[in-house]
Amino acid sequence: MRIVFFGTPDFACPALKKIADLHEVSLVVTQPDARAGRGKKLKQSPLGDLAEDLELPLFKPESLKDFQVQERLREEKADVFIVVAYGKILPKEVLDLPKFGCFNIHGSLLPAYRGAAPIERAILNGDERTGISIMKMGVGLDDGPIALQESLEIGEKTSLELRCDLSRLGADQMVKALDLIQEGSLKLKDQDDSKATYAEKITKADGLLNLGQDTVFQMLRKIQGMDGYKGAYFESLDGKVKVFKAKAIDKNLEDLLEVGKSLYLKALDGSIEVLEIQASGKKRMDAKDYLRGNTIQWNKK
Repeated sequence: MRIVFFGTPDFACPALKKIADLHEVSLVVTQPDARAGRGKKLKQSPLGDLAEDLELPLFKPESLKDFQVQERLREEKADVFIVVAYGKILPKEVLDLPKFGCFNIHGSLLPAYRGAAPIERAILNGDERTGISIMKMGVGLDDGPIALQESLEIGEKTSLELRCDLSRLGADQMVKALDLIQEGSLKLKDQDDSKATYAEKITKADGLLNLGQDTVFQMLRKIQGMDGYKGAYFESLDGKVKVFKAKAIDKNLEDLLEVGKSLYLKALDGSIEVLEIQASGKKRMDAKDYLRGNTIQWNKK
C-alpha cells in the first residue's frame, strides 16, 4: 500500500520502521525543527531522524491548513494516512485525501483517555491495564470508530517504559490493520461516547507527593507516571526534591520525612523508601549515594 506517515516523537518510530519494511511509505510528515536543550539549538524530531536514516522523503509543514501543503499531500495519491503522535490536528480537507482514510495509533483503550496524555493518566489514576487503539480518524478528538485494540498490564512500569511497550504494540496492531484494509475485511466499531474520559496534559502539580496524605499506592503511581516529566517531587527547605524510584516498606515514621543513611517518606497508610532522587541543583542519583555526603533540610512544623 502507498502510505503517508505523520508523527513526531520516539513513540511514532517503531510503527514507521515496521510499516516501511512492508509497504511503500511515499512521504513522512513531521513537525518543523524546534529549539531544545540548554543551547536552544534547532533540533529535528526523532521521527524526522528515523525518516532520514530510512532514506524516506521528509516534509515539515508549518500548518496543514495551508492550501499548498494540502496539494502536496494530494499529489501523493496515498491509500492510507497513518498518524502517530503527530502533534497537529488534521483538518477535514486532509482527512478526506487518502483512498481508505486516516488511521491513528492512540495510547489507550478508547473511549478511555482521549486527549494528550493517555499513558500517564492511566498510571496516575491507578489503572491495572491500558493498551493501544487503532482508530479511523474523524474531525473530533480521538472519537473515531475503532479498528483494533490490544491491552497490557501496567504493573510497575514507569511512563517511559510503558510508552516504549505501547509504541511497539501499536506498530504490530497497525500492521494488522493495514493487512485487513488490503483484504477488504477491516471492521470498524463506533465508540460509546457515554464512556469517554479525557486525558488532560500533565502539569508539575500532578507530581506533588503529599506527604502523610497520599496513600503508598498513590505515591508510587505518581513516581511511575511522572518519570517522563522530570519526576515526582516533595518540597524541602532547599527546594524541590525529585523522586524517580521508590518502594513500599514496612516502617512506621513519626515524622513525614526521615533522613539518615536512607530517605523515607510517610504516606497515609504506610511509608516508602526513596531509591533515586535529584535534589535541587544536583544530578539525578542513587538516594543512598547522595545521602553519604548530603542531607535534606525540611520544616518539621
